[in-house]
Amino acid sequence: MKVNQDCIPCTVQSCVRLMEAGFVPEDKQESLLRHTLAYLAEADYEQSPPALAQGMHRLFRQVLGDSDPYREIKRQSNALMLERREELRRLIRESPDPLATALRLAMAGNVMDFGARRLFDPLETIGAVQQAELARDDSEDLRRALVAARHVLYVGDNAGEIVTDALLLETMAHPQVTFVVRGAPVLNDITEEDARAVGLDQLARIITTGDDAPGVILATASAEFHQAFAVADVVISKGQGNLEGLIDAPREVYFLLTTKCHRIARRLGVGEGAFVLWRKPAGD
Repeated sequence: MKVNQDCIPCTVQSCVRLMEAGFVPEDKQESLLRHTLAYLAEADYEQSPPALAQGMHRLFRQVLGDSDPYREIKRQSNALMLERREELRRLIRESPDPLATALRLAMAGNVMDFGARRLFDPLETIGAVQQAELARDDSEDLRRALVAARHVLYVGDNAGEIVTDALLLETMAHPQVTFVVRGAPVLNDITEEDARAVGLDQLARIITTGDDAPGVILATASAEFHQAFAVADVVISKGQGNLEGLIDAPREVYFLLTTKCHRIARRLGVGEGAFVLWRKPAGD
């Protein structure tokens, strides 16, 4: 999936949002914005959106002299969801269909994305998803695939939502799960440190993409990721960044997300803000 003009406002917004959140010193704000605009003016628009964002966030870190400018945002997001973990766990446990409820909560958690043009309220979204009709719903296909699967690969996305990912893995209770995080800090995407902080290492083997892009880039992902991606019987991919990187992969992938921009919504044939569990067939 290639960059187009719709991707540019989102990339600029992530710069502005970082400044609005108070994580950029005032004396560096103008420089950061000017460097961002200059980068976008010269960027290769034949690359994928995660690759475009990767270069931009490398620039952010260089200008700010900070290896992880989103660390406090990630900490706050994880803390917010961890405070509600027992409440969400009880909601799943008491549901007539725990797996369906856990899947819906994982979709709702996906709104915690500081790279998107629009921010959603995660707690409000969690309330809405319990009653909403899914815009695309291949959950029965996923349910059958999980029963037959020997190995499951789960590609994670953002801080905060990782708590709902962990609850989904608890509910799935599959014995062989590999969970994928980013290889280095970028945006509010999860690293191995974030995964361990919410106990995901007790539920799955953790590997990284080997990369610092906010989404999988197959051309630059690690050999370890490629091997896990190839041998998994079921691949579950969270969020838009991973969808942008994996939608053209030649294998079957289950994409689990809330649509946060109209370009992705159009590609999936749904509305913006829709809850989606889509099985992309192999070769599609």
